[in-house]
Amino acid sequence: MEVGILTFHRAVNYGAVLQAYALQDKIEQMGHEAEIIDYRCKKVEEDVSPLAGFKNKEKFTTAVKKYVFRTKKNRAFNRFFDEYIHLSDKVEERGELSKLNFKYDCFFAGSDQIWNCGCSGDDTAYFLDFVVDGKKKNAYAASFGTDKLFDDDNFDYQSLLNDFNKISVREKSAISIIKEESGRDSEVTLDPTLLLTKEEWKKVVSRRPMKDKYIFVYTIREQKDIAEYTRRLAEKTGYKVINAKSSIEFLQKCSPSDFLSWIYYSEYFITNSFHGTVFSLIFEKQFAIELDNGKNVNNRSKELLELVGVDRTLSLDNMDAIDDPVDYESVKNKLKAEGEKSTEFIASALNGRK
Repeated sequence: MEVGILTFHRAVNYGAVLQAYALQDKIEQMGHEAEIIDYRCKKVEEDVSPLAGFKNKEKFTTAVKKYVFRTKKNRAFNRFFDEYIHLSDKVEERGELSKLNFKYDCFFAGSDQIWNCGCSGDDTAYFLDFVVDGKKKNAYAASFGTDKLFDDDNFDYQSLLNDFNKISVREKSAISIIKEESGRDSEVTLDPTLLLTKEEWKKVVSRRPMKDKYIFVYTIREQKDIAEYTRRLAEKTGYKVINAKSSIEFLQKCSPSDFLSWIYYSEYFITNSFHGTVFSLIFEKQFAIELDNGKNVNNRSKELLELVGVDRTLSLDNMDAIDDPVDYESVKNKLKAEGEKSTEFIASALNGRK
């Protein structure tokens, strides 16, 4: 079976690209041919352009720095696409998507915040509205990126979701949103990155990025105590700190495979990211996560840690907690059980069963 996956693979974001790879790989493991539809959504393209800093009228020095980093990062991501992602032919215009009806036997929208109107620029393509046969339309771990819809949300969910074959979402809150807006039932499935095992992910991990032992820091949300916590941990251990936002070493090795290697080979990993939490668990790391930054709570990571029964809350009052052992055998068993349910959802969708 030929399967087309439409997601934010062009976001030049580690979580976005790695979840796309994972869903593609899982479907291929199930005996099908899968491609990421290389759709060039105008909003996504604008956001990832190296020139975005200049267009946003940021300070010239800041814009230049961002241009250099984004250019290098885009090249690194393109190398990952060439090696690991099976892309369709480029689809640059919205109207060209209709031709794909003749190519694929089944479509998946997801994962990621594909149903967040702000991220897509109100692009309804991520609801697969170009697919003629509703039996081919499925959503896997799709997300609105919010617990409730935005006031300026312009999507007509009743019509957009009406003919989907099967729908699964990333967060529990999305179930009620879909039910209220369209009357459709849905279910929660695992983020695609959690469908692959440690051994399967090791195939994607690049070589050890540096000889010395190091602490890796990866953040995507506003921080509260991470900087101070990292400073104290580095002082205690004597290890070098590699910060994904500022370390030149990371800039030199910043592909998705490199990102995984920075986590995999680290002595300690500090994060406030959901996918940082995911790969901490998969790679069985000694890690700490800041769930609450004083303004909001990272509920996705919180729910995941509760699912596997692990507490790795970052605390300045208990620096030794990061060395506490984790029962990773139990974690693997719980993720395996949940993964089997999610895989069954995919199998059912591929077979056209509601």
